Amino acid sequence: MRIKEIMTPTVISIRSDQSLLEVRELMLSNNLRRIPVTDKEGLLMGIVTDGDVSRATPSDASVLDRYEANYLLGKLKVSDIMTKSVWTVRESDTHKVGDLPVVDGTNHITGIISDTDIFKAFVDIMGYNQTSTKVVIDTKDKVGVIAELSQIFTERGVNIISILSRTLAGDEREVTIRADLTQAMDIVERIRDAGYDIKEVSTLRVEAGHEG
Repeated sequence: MRIKEIMTPTVISIRSDQSLLEVRELMLSNNLRRIPVTDKEGLLMGIVTDGDVSRATPSDASVLDRYEANYLLGKLKVSDIMTKSVWTVRESDTHKVGDLPVVDGTNHITGIISDTDIFKAFVDIMGYNQTSTKVVIDTKDKVGVIAELSQIFTERGVNIISILSRTLAGDEREVTIRADLTQAMDIVERIRDAGYDIKEVSTLRVEAGHEG
């Protein structure tokens, strides 16, 4: 899956000449931990984090009162605390990432990718955002298992939402298939009749308003 497919295209950014007070308010009002820093053309210049803001903010033990502290925060600029060397990804990348700016070929910011985006993509890929039944099958690790199981679903006219295979001990393998079996629970017996050991069958029901 490409970064462009799961990133958040609408990016909240801040300019390097804005104040620390402004970036703090922007983080608080939008529940952000990191904000990309750009110039007026949208060119990425750096990134500022909640840790940067925290380190630059006077502590509660400071002798400064609230007005003096806000005055200080208003004088400090984002450029004074931001990190200028930033890890970025391209829209066409497939890296494992979290909270990174996405840039195009000219280093202009086009989106941001977060752990939340990655989790949503995982939910979508695995089919957890729609009503489905999970069938867990224990089998031998041999050529043709996936094809044979897929054929059983094809013959019953059932579309597989996701299929996951993992190695167990020795030559044992576990295959997890997720599909909508609302009108086709008999497929479980078809799998057994084909000689497979079914370890688990469970159904996830998702309300219509929450489906993907």
